[in-house]
Amino acid sequence: MHKNPEKKPFKMRLSLNRNELWQGIDTVLDAVPSKPALPVLANILLVAENNTLELSATDLDLSIRTEVPATVEQKGRITVPARTFAEIAREWPEAELSLVVEEDHLRLSGHLGDAESGEGSYSLSGMTAEEFPNMPTSLEGISVSLGDSEELSAKLLLDMINKTSFAVSKDDTRPVLNGVLWHIDSEGMEMVATDGSRLACYRRSLGVLVRSDQEAGVIVPPQALVQVGRLLSGHDGAVEVTLGETQLLLSTGTTHLLSRLIEGPYVEYAQVIPKENDKNLRVEVDRLLPTVRRVSILSSSYTRQIRLKLDDSSIELSAASPEIGGEAHEQIPASFDGEKMEIGYNAQYLMEILRKMDTQTVRFELNNNMTAALLKPDQAEEGKDYFCLLMPLRPTG
Repeated sequence: MHKNPEKKPFKMRLSLNRNELWQGIDTVLDAVPSKPALPVLANILLVAENNTLELSATDLDLSIRTEVPATVEQKGRITVPARTFAEIAREWPEAELSLVVEEDHLRLSGHLGDAESGEGSYSLSGMTAEEFPNMPTSLEGISVSLGDSEELSAKLLLDMINKTSFAVSKDDTRPVLNGVLWHIDSEGMEMVATDGSRLACYRRSLGVLVRSDQEAGVIVPPQALVQVGRLLSGHDGAVEVTLGETQLLLSTGTTHLLSRLIEGPYVEYAQVIPKENDKNLRVEVDRLLPTVRRVSILSSSYTRQIRLKLDDSSIELSAASPEIGGEAHEQIPASFDGEKMEIGYNAQYLMEILRKMDTQTVRFELNNNMTAALLKPDQAEEGKDYFCLLMPLRPTG
């Protein structure tokens, strides 16, 4: 007598809301490499247990893991193709979904919206979870808790990243400049980035952040900081940061980010910060920024240089384009306490710095037209020291 084959049990079975699923996928998706070194790295790891679905992705330099609520009937794990899984979840209308793993296939099914909208079922071939790299849940190093107070919050960390990472070098010949220096000691926290033509530094005094005998300085790749920024944007809860020897771990409760660090040491940037800039130029950001933007239209496409002629009550901005034979001139009110001076800057670099100055008036601290300028908010907050350094350009022609 012929026996029916025994039905194999599900390897994983759960249900969850489509929006929760998509939020989880979207959180980890940027860690999936476009050109994976191993086939399994093109996948997202799914782990179902304790009424949560855990999603993980990694490119071996950056790993992100997050949890979303789910009703788990049978715990289990599998990896599935990340991009395809993401596209299916993205296009699925809001509904309760069933997620089942049989053999090495994942089946996603459920209503296509409300109960009267029909149903859908999609099946994906997966790979065993054992092939997926392990992501540690803790790290040896100096740990800092953010979110305990308004001055020590995720918002502060996000602000520090935003105001420094734009100055990171894109030149691969000096790898240490391809990241942001993140320094923590008992007096506070500091971030620094430079590409040799400009530098951004943000220091925040925070009282007792770590013990007096503790200190850490690491170089974080910009792609990791972009993901940190994404995780912290709109997040007002607690954040745990651990700076290790070779890795950084950031946790927001349900989401964890692990990043490889760039090997140091960082450049001795303090040596290039001018100490004798005793001439002060003050100008409203809302006047200077659009003027630089307009005048730079006729700057050289090679140097992007604009010239600033300074006197005690105004700035005359000018640019010339040898490529099209055009010139631009504008004059705006300003205050300068030095002798008349003419100085040139890369317009793109200047505009990027001005966009980071969340103040009505910016102050240029100058010495002469051959040395770096220090740009600072004219009204600084207590305990907050933010400044940018910008190297001048030599006159052309």
